[in-house]
Amino acid sequence: MSILIFALIVLIVAALVAWAVQKLPLAAPFGMIIQALILIIAALVIARRAGLI
Repeated sequence: MSILIFALIVLIVAALVAWAVQKLPLAAPFGMIIQALILIIAALVIARRAGLI
């Protein structure tokens, strides 16, 4: 699978999970922290697949 297609799939899944977290009834800082962690994990997964880590 091409790295571009893999990155696109990972980003779409991460965006859907971040959107779902946004809809949860959490306090404002916790929701933003969880969303940031989701995006960081997605970036690490893409970097690992690309061979940067």
